[in-house]
Amino acid sequence: MPLRRPARWPRLDDRGVALVYLGVGLLLLGLGVSSTAPATDGPAADALHAGLLLAGCAALAAKRRHPRAVLLVATAAFAGSLVVGGSLGLLLVLWDALYTAAVVAPARTRRVLVAVVAVLTAGAAVAGGVLGDGLRDAVQALLFAAALLVTPLWWAADVRSRTEIAAFEARRAELERQRADLARAHAADVERIADLDRDAAVRGERAAMARDLHDVVASRLSAIAIHAEAALADAPDPGRDRTALRAVRAEAVASLDEMRAMVLVLRGADEDAPVRAAAGLDRLGDLVAAARAHGLDVRATAPDRPALPAVVDQAAYRIAGEALANAAAHGPAGGRVDVRVTAAGGALEIEVANALPAGPGPGAPADARPGLRSATGLLTMRERARSIGGDVVAGPEGGEWRVRAVLPLAAATAPGGAGAAPRGAGAAR
Repeated sequence: MPLRRPARWPRLDDRGVALVYLGVGLLLLGLGVSSTAPATDGPAADALHAGLLLAGCAALAAKRRHPRAVLLVATAAFAGSLVVGGSLGLLLVLWDALYTAAVVAPARTRRVLVAVVAVLTAGAAVAGGVLGDGLRDAVQALLFAAALLVTPLWWAADVRSRTEIAAFEARRAELERQRADLARAHAADVERIADLDRDAAVRGERAAMARDLHDVVASRLSAIAIHAEAALADAPDPGRDRTALRAVRAEAVASLDEMRAMVLVLRGADEDAPVRAAAGLDRLGDLVAAARAHGLDVRATAPDRPALPAVVDQAAYRIAGEALANAAAHGPAGGRVDVRVTAAGGALEIEVANALPAGPGPGAPADARPGLRSATGLLTMRERARSIGGDVVAGPEGGEWRVRAVLPLAAATAPGGAGAAPRGAGAAR
């Protein structure tokens, strides 16, 4: 069962405190112990005690709004009560007014109040020594004035100090909370920026695939137009015409296969981007030369392979280029990079291995901030491989950072091999 909080006494406001002082003062007056010094007896003295007590308690109801005015009223009432011997009830009122003024009044008022109390305390000691019996009465007067005037000021200074410390701690906690909120907002912004980078990389890769599609289909249609023109020559030749028509049919079927294989994975391609020649593994030497120009020691192994479907040929070229670019950007300067291309078992495999960097982790520069790494290189390689049914695996292996891509040939090749593009088809027209 839940724990119950202990009962707390109700807090009195200023008017409640004033009523308590009035009740205590009247009770002391009724008991005949209302004086702080030898008192004057009689109904007139009691009436003066009661009237001054009522005025002082009424003023206490406004002590927080007007602390200086209330202190003046309380001081005047207590001084007036000294005519008939002083009042214990008004002494309580004076203490409360002095304490409140020392707590809530401005700093300048507090300094004036301290100076006045110091003067009164010293004056009381001097008066006690002059009017009394030497040093003994001077010390007694000093102690009495200190108890009457200095104690409320000391108590108020302690309370004000604790209040200021509590306010400072609350402000510091609020600043810490705001800093935590800013840190969370910054982390969210960094994550959104990384997501935008990844999306931009995917869109750029798909736009490149669209341009590759343009090149492949354009080259096929150009061949179709050439063969069709030969079939429409002025001098009819049945054998030549049938050969041309067979070539037209083969090129048309191959174009449809290439277009279907790539259009299925394109979304939102950039039609306004400049057209460039589609590249394949026949230009692997260009990638190796560019990597060597960056200072890498590249060893490429690419034995003879069968004709590849254009979509697979271009994807392999893109993946090999991205892996070499990552090795140049994140690998050790002048390190060795091994590139291996093999075709077996109905799949083309590309493997690029380079030494691990000396930084905090593989595949990332030593000074990269974790929150800003978006891994767009691996993302685009996987996007292109998976778009044709393959996959890319990358990670540390045997002391090296290894990128391995497997691209199936059967999924991208039309029946009868019509979708295959001869090596060298990716050269610029």
